[in-house]
Amino acid sequence: MKTTYKKSLQLLSHLTGIACLLLALVSCEKDSSAPASDTIDYSDNRCWFENKQDATGKDVDLFYVVPTCIWDYTDSLGQTRHHMDIFSAEQRALTDPSIQLAKSVLADSCNFFSPYYRQISMDSWLTLDTALIEERFKLAYQDVADAFHYYMEHDNQGKPFILAGHSQGAKAIIELLKREMTPDISRKLIATYAIGYTVTPEELAGYPTLRPAQDSIDTGVLIGFNSVTRPDAVSPLFRDNVVCINPVNWRTDATPATSYQGFTVAQDTTIHTLIVTGIDEEQYFIPSVAALLPKGNLHVQEFNLYNEDLRKNVLQRIRAFRQAQ
Repeated sequence: MKTTYKKSLQLLSHLTGIACLLLALVSCEKDSSAPASDTIDYSDNRCWFENKQDATGKDVDLFYVVPTCIWDYTDSLGQTRHHMDIFSAEQRALTDPSIQLAKSVLADSCNFFSPYYRQISMDSWLTLDTALIEERFKLAYQDVADAFHYYMEHDNQGKPFILAGHSQGAKAIIELLKREMTPDISRKLIATYAIGYTVTPEELAGYPTLRPAQDSIDTGVLIGFNSVTRPDAVSPLFRDNVVCINPVNWRTDATPATSYQGFTVAQDTTIHTLIVTGIDEEQYFIPSVAALLPKGNLHVQEFNLYNEDLRKNVLQRIRAFRQAQ
């Protein structure tokens, strides 16, 4: 990768993380329940990133779910809303850079599909209240599931595909694996990249569709990891995670690996989390979200840290899937 492109991608990733977490900070006194549980019409191309304009011509698809990029906001009635308004130009402007970054890293060889959905706000996550988060997430997941079913029925046309998501988006695609995988769909699934979220021991034991990756070329598997500079920087919401693979050497043990960018990554197998050494944690610390992402947590930068590793691995798994057919 050319140096100028690498620097541009790193800058885009850094700015994307800051934008998703710091823009549109809104303080509101009134509160209201979630929007009515009406459905979004995913036959409307406006409900998809870039109107799905680049989603044809290749023989593999990628279905991507974006992370949290919006905050609570006040609607026209003065009520606080906790879910994205997918037709708001302002909220799309906060969301689109993150989608574009994922597309640039993961979709070189894939038709790219990314639905807008009523994601829950950063304020919701910062409560650290899992019951509240799960209640609000129901609407977000309804949209992702509806979009996925529309994609499978109208856009997939029998092609093998990849699922991917980061943070809240990773939570959504993990739920897709748990709830929506028929045998026919599973046969076409190359791999699932669920980056920056958690899978609990109970989930792993209860859902055979959650099959963790063991190397760089197994298919039909779940690729997941979280990154910190030290163990005490793990997010309080991710402490029960049991799925982790090192994207630099694609091992599930503690063997360290040095990234092309010069830092070292090794899994702490007691907490199933990647420990990254050789970078400046201060550069990535955002005090306003420290309750969720303590200093030393590298959640926001994971596409930047592993962009070349992920780009290469998508091609490896596509090749392995084709060879197995």
